Amino acid sequence: MPHHACSTSFSPSIPLARRLLTPGALLISAILVGCQSPLERDPEADLQASVRTAIDQQLRDLDPMASAQETRSLADNLETELDSRLDELEKLGPQASSGGAALALGAGLDGEPLTVVPISLENAIRTAVEHNLGVQRSRVDQAISAAEVVRAEAAFDAVLGAGVNFARIDEPSNNLLLEGPGGNPVIFDQGQDAKQWGFTTDVSKRLGSGGAVSVSLNTDETSIYNTKNTYQDAWNSSVNLGLSQPLLRGFGEDVNTAEIRIARNADRKSAVAIRGRLLDLLVQVENAYWNLVLARQDLVVAEWLVEEGDRIRVILSNRRGFDTTLAQYADAVATVESRKTRVIQARRDIGRAADALKVIINDPDLPVGGEFDLVPVDFMVDAPYGYDLRDSVATALAHSPSIDQAILDIDDASIREIVARNGRLPELDLRAEVSWLGLSDGFGSSVRKIDGDYIDYLVGLQFSQPIGNRAAESVLRQARLRRSGAVIGYRNSIQQVVFEVKDAIRDIAAGYALVGQARNFRLAQAENLRSLEALRVTLAALTPEFLNLLFQRQERLGEAQLQELRSLAVYNLAIAELGRATGNGLEINGINLVVVGPDATPVEVNSSGGS
Repeated sequence: MPHHACSTSFSPSIPLARRLLTPGALLISAILVGCQSPLERDPEADLQASVRTAIDQQLRDLDPMASAQETRSLADNLETELDSRLDELEKLGPQASSGGAALALGAGLDGEPLTVVPISLENAIRTAVEHNLGVQRSRVDQAISAAEVVRAEAAFDAVLGAGVNFARIDEPSNNLLLEGPGGNPVIFDQGQDAKQWGFTTDVSKRLGSGGAVSVSLNTDETSIYNTKNTYQDAWNSSVNLGLSQPLLRGFGEDVNTAEIRIARNADRKSAVAIRGRLLDLLVQVENAYWNLVLARQDLVVAEWLVEEGDRIRVILSNRRGFDTTLAQYADAVATVESRKTRVIQARRDIGRAADALKVIINDPDLPVGGEFDLVPVDFMVDAPYGYDLRDSVATALAHSPSIDQAILDIDDASIREIVARNGRLPELDLRAEVSWLGLSDGFGSSVRKIDGDYIDYLVGLQFSQPIGNRAAESVLRQARLRRSGAVIGYRNSIQQVVFEVKDAIRDIAAGYALVGQARNFRLAQAENLRSLEALRVTLAALTPEFLNLLFQRQERLGEAQLQELRSLAVYNLAIAELGRATGNGLEINGINLVVVGPDATPVEVNSSGGS
């Protein structure tokens, strides 16, 4: 299903890591290839070896030729022993099929009958993926990150500039002092009186090497007040070409595009975060869905217990004049009333579970404020589950969002180390300018006279270096430590992912075994109740001890039924947890991610985060 999630511009590091993290080729030596620079760096061999070791350690003891396993039940085959009465025992006790639309929930909080709305697990997942508010917020954050990439790249866009200025010049200049007749001094005023207009048009562009180049056309119109008491115009036009370039500190594409690469990594992290959020959401939806199923089954059990208690109460009421005492009858009534309390609580829990599911899926047609009877149409599966530990671990190493996050953290730390290493160098900046000039009494003629006869040049170097350079050395040391910390975080992520995979598989295996054991327990409790009911028919009198035992076995059968259903829910949820741990839960559920690129166009990506 289409889903706006992450970024279009993924660096080579993640797709390459995906290809390397496949069975038979689980090396990750090229994770940081996209980060390498012609500048001097820390020994990459040590870093790559550390990363490879982290994966090799996890797969070293897992036999690649081992066969896949399947969950199996460890319980005794009680169904065989009870085969002759199995149909009777299955019909005895609360029936799971009663938890459907026919379940009586009463009126809603608004006093009106509840609107019945069937809902499947698939539709609940689909709706949650499209409408969940947490995922929508993550999509907005990712779109912001994608826009930040554009902002970072825009630093290298050409810039067009234009300007105009006016100056009025009326100032004295050097006065010429002469001796006049009679020896008296005569002052000749050589003051300056002019009007000046200036026009500038330029295009400048920042270079990936760290420098900048600019081209401009400058024109000045100067009106000078002459001896004829009139203003005489002069147009001075020039074409200027300028270049500034750092030669040591600040030189190189790796340094000057660092902000762009970090912004792209932030965009990828946002995409990975959405993928992780969706994986969590799948488990949350399934958990809420099965909780609703269990809540409805709890009401089925509670109503069955009330019904059975009422049946015993009626029997005792009919025998009050024969062999039933008032105390026995009162005890039965008290038991029934106690069970009715559980019915009220179960109905409340159904409404709470339904609202919890509505909050997660955020279906526009099922607002949380509305009163609906959400009827799950799917039920927990109890079929065996096949798994391969090594394949599951390898899949997790190739798809886990937390590992992708750790890889990007290493990439960020490496980029910052490149910048910090360059920051240790002295500043040596080159500046060069050349201007072609033309002068005339009109604008057009002044431009035409820019023919190379009058050329100005300027070339300069500026050097500076802090004595001791302690600040730059400290920044570099911090960058190296942060990269070491990122590698440690990567190794920790691998360990945690492998632990989660094994824990999920362990839960699946144990969950399936518990389902079989819980089913045996229910059948045994059903057999106990059947035997006791058969004995009640033959008893001449109902003793208090017998009635108490009968009520207890009804309670136990009801609890056994719920225990089996809870075991099924735990088993199904463990399978969903494995999809989250391996990182391929989206693919399993047929969910396709659609990225929001820097240009705001959707681009589909695969479930592992590569485009």
